[in-house]
Amino acid sequence: MSTPVAAQTQQPLSAQPQKIAATMISTEKPESLQEAVRFLNQASFGPDSQTLASVRQQGIEGWINQQLAMPLGPSNLNRTVEIALMSEPVTPWFGSMGFVPPRSSPLWVYQNAAWWEQALTAPDQLRQRVAFALSEILVVSSTEGYLNIRAEALAAWQDLLLQHAFGNYRELLSAVSYSPAMGVFLSHHGNRKADPKKQTSPDENYARELMQLFAIGLYQVNPDGSTRLDSKGQPVPVYTQQDVMELARVFTGWDMVGNLYYGGKGLNVGNLMTPMEFTEKFHDTDSKTLLGKTIPAGLKGKDDVEAALDILFARPEVAPFVSRQLIQRLVTSNPSAAYVKRVSAVFDNNGKGIKGDLAAVVKAILLDPEARQPVMNPDTSAANPPLKLREPILAMSHLLRTLNVQPAAPFNSRQNSQIHDVYWIKRLPIGQNPLNSPSVFNFFEPDFQPVAEGFRDTDDVAPEAAILDVQSLSGFNNRIDLLLNSRDKARLPFQNAQFAEQLQRNGFNSDLNVQIDTSPIAQRFEQYLEQDSNGDFATLNNPAFSLQRQEAISALLDDLQSRLLVVPLAPKARQVVLDYLNGPAVYPKNAPMEANRLVRDSIRLLVMSPEYWVQR
Repeated sequence: MSTPVAAQTQQPLSAQPQKIAATMISTEKPESLQEAVRFLNQASFGPDSQTLASVRQQGIEGWINQQLAMPLGPSNLNRTVEIALMSEPVTPWFGSMGFVPPRSSPLWVYQNAAWWEQALTAPDQLRQRVAFALSEILVVSSTEGYLNIRAEALAAWQDLLLQHAFGNYRELLSAVSYSPAMGVFLSHHGNRKADPKKQTSPDENYARELMQLFAIGLYQVNPDGSTRLDSKGQPVPVYTQQDVMELARVFTGWDMVGNLYYGGKGLNVGNLMTPMEFTEKFHDTDSKTLLGKTIPAGLKGKDDVEAALDILFARPEVAPFVSRQLIQRLVTSNPSAAYVKRVSAVFDNNGKGIKGDLAAVVKAILLDPEARQPVMNPDTSAANPPLKLREPILAMSHLLRTLNVQPAAPFNSRQNSQIHDVYWIKRLPIGQNPLNSPSVFNFFEPDFQPVAEGFRDTDDVAPEAAILDVQSLSGFNNRIDLLLNSRDKARLPFQNAQFAEQLQRNGFNSDLNVQIDTSPIAQRFEQYLEQDSNGDFATLNNPAFSLQRQEAISALLDDLQSRLLVVPLAPKARQVVLDYLNGPAVYPKNAPMEANRLVRDSIRLLVMSPEYWVQR
């Protein structure tokens, strides 16, 4: 059996030499199913049958163009409200200022279900995936307790990311700066100008993270992302503490719309669904000096903010800083300097003299030779493409979309109202949940390097390894068991009515209540599991049937590998899996039930293999 992914840290992710040629760009129709699967691992929340067919018909570049042209889809905020009202129709959820208590469940429960529904089913998969990548660079999290309660802010934040995913990064920085979700998370809502008498000064939290994490980073860098060094070989800082203090003065006077207690937080205080509003008396109107540039005195409201953002966006660090992180989130943890430089050039100029065009940047990332080079068999000496570990959210979404995910069967809420057509997913024990990172530094930092022998004396990083541990992988495995044993529509004929009734009754409390359907897989496999004249699987007494069964199981494994893996299991690991699956039948007198069992076991073994958890 292949080793657990948590133990697979002996070789750095870019251990193989890279041989890149521009002629390797694949913009035509993918020649193989696995090539299309690999592309959709980078550009979507996972390949379902419809999206796979679309990519193979249109070609990779054609599919990207179609996705970029799609209009903005339904609102996450609106869907959150719909699910909340469906679940609790007698609760006055929203008033003029937004959220209104009381409630039976926290609003984040419904927001999370709306997020997963869009990720799993929205046709604009590229927009959804880019918005997810942006959410891990421009971080807002429900771990800030107020946002956990007032989760309409998170729904509006998700809409903001979706709206700007193919827009301009400079405009995105503006929207982020006025967002009440960001204002609360990084504490610049209710920020006040300095008061010498009280010896107070503006909160510096957002000003610091805006520069360090959202725009320019800590150090000056070259267009390829490499750090610039001074005469003593030390990195050159981009900004100073004085710059942080000056920028903090810019973000004074902003707070939630309608907040009766400026800077205060409460269950029914202020509107978290619309951009913050400006109150002049709390704003510092004196001149500011930021990164050597002067913002003149007398500017108010957006004029001051936009002047500061223009200064930041003009810095040469923005393009490589943002480009590298987007490459990491979509394609590879360790992009070459040349890859970063090529994408940075597009960020700086989309070909029409425009800087920050995210649509052009995303297309450049996905069509780059380093992203599209062919996948080679790992047992050969040929170079492999860049690698990245899967994030738990993406591992789960890939599995669900591959297994034909559908809404949960109708179930009752705590107010005994029927919930229907909802992808009911709450916070899962898998090490990661949407908009729920532990801090502004995301679930993992872009330069995280595991403490493992294969990474010593290298610059290679593996950010996702920071959250892939025994606890998260065990939780993931347990949820796979739940899906395959209790949520599979193909299992319904084998489940008694009492069990089905219990599932329906407990549907609200479950953290993973959706339906999957493995019957298309089982039907392709079941035809080979013919019974003998006694209605038994005579695997030990009938050598001819035993061989036929082995061939069917091998075909099943190939079928699943083509949809779940880009590189198949290593030969030794494959043989161990086949030996297990070819053991005595568990249900020797029920061919459909035995087929379902073999499908379930095959999926579980493949999904918990290192090959599944390494994105190529």
